[in-house]
Amino acid sequence: MHSIYLLLFGSYLFWSVLSEPNIVYKLKNIECSTVPGFSANASCRIRAINWNKATAEMDVYLLRTLYNITIRFQILKKDYSNQFQPFLVDVIINMCDALSRRNFLPYGLIILKISRTFSNFNHSCPYRGHLMARGAYLNESFFPNVFPLGFYKLNTTIMESYITPPSAHVGGIVWYVQVMQAIQPKKKPNRDLY
Repeated sequence: MHSIYLLLFGSYLFWSVLSEPNIVYKLKNIECSTVPGFSANASCRIRAINWNKATAEMDVYLLRTLYNITIRFQILKKDYSNQFQPFLVDVIINMCDALSRRNFLPYGLIILKISRTFSNFNHSCPYRGHLMARGAYLNESFFPNVFPLGFYKLNTTIMESYITPPSAHVGGIVWYVQVMQAIQPKKKPNRDLY
C-alpha cells in the first residue's frame, strides 16, 4: 500500500516537472473601430484584474440591422523587428451560419464560445440595437493548442453581406494579447514581532 502512494507521488512529481508551463493569454490593449452609417457610441476598455488577467468591456449601438454578419479573423505575431507578421490564421467566417449551427469551422466555434460566455451576441441573425461584452478574456481552455510565447494581434473585421457583393465594412476589433507564463505571486515572509 505504501509503495502505491509512493508511485503515485513520484509520477505526480515527474509529470509536474516535465509538463508544459502554465501559459496565460493576457489582454494588453483593445481597439474598436466603427463606420458611422452602421454603428455609434462604440467604446472598448481593458480592466486589469491581476498580473495574469485583464478583461475587456465593450459597447456598441447598431444603427442599422445586420442580416448577414461575416467576420474576417486574423492572427498576427510580433517578430524580432517589432512588426506584426501573419501567423497561421486568416479566415472568413459567416457568423449567422455559425450561430444557427450550419457552419462548424473551428475558429468560428472558438469565437462563438468567447462571445456566448461574455456578451449578448448569442442568438441567430439579424442583430440590431445595443451589443455589449462584459468581463471578456481569452481563457486557455478555448484554444486547442498552446501558442508560442510572445505578443499577438487578433484582428477581427466585421462585414455585412460578404457572400453576396457588394459587402459593407461595419467595424472592427483589434485585440493585443501577450502569451506568457503565469506570474506566481511572491509570498510575503511572516514577520512576527516579539
